[in-house]
Amino acid sequence: MHTSVRHFFALALFGLLAAFASAPASADGAMTQVFYPSQDAAEFVVEVPSAWKLIAQGEEGAEDYFEVEGPNGLELSFRTVPGADMEAAVKAHIAYLQEHFTEVKLGDQVETKINGMDAIILPAVAKDEDGGERDIGAGWFLISDSAIGELWYNVDNADQANKTAAIAVLNSLKKG
Repeated sequence: MHTSVRHFFALALFGLLAAFASAPASADGAMTQVFYPSQDAAEFVVEVPSAWKLIAQGEEGAEDYFEVEGPNGLELSFRTVPGADMEAAVKAHIAYLQEHFTEVKLGDQVETKINGMDAIILPAVAKDEDGGERDIGAGWFLISDSAIGELWYNVDNADQANKTAAIAVLNSLKKG
């Protein structure tokens, strides 16, 4: 069973990456660059559809992460994590998922590069507090010897269009 679940997640991840390559990130194509933590001190930059709601870190509902809310309950979060140990950042994320979701099913962790940065991608599916199945994709990327960027999304597992849009945000990632 464990092997078949792993194969499912690997196929789902590759399917999402293929969908990203062929689909626009926003229906009208308008994109907004988000500089994290600020434009003057940007550690990284991502592009999000302009129609999505941006909630700066520290505002209500976004105490720990910069939050982006998209359509149909899509949530996207990003921040930097001190240090250079991406495996420790992944473990902390898994602990967070297990604390806040039920029936967490992790996919295979994939080491890759995103726009030249070493990165780790980890797909997961879990149930939220209402019992809804959520696709929770996460990525970590090495910014420097002392900082890791973290980006993750949480979307209804049946919402293929917004999964694709969230992956497009991750793939737009650039060093600041």
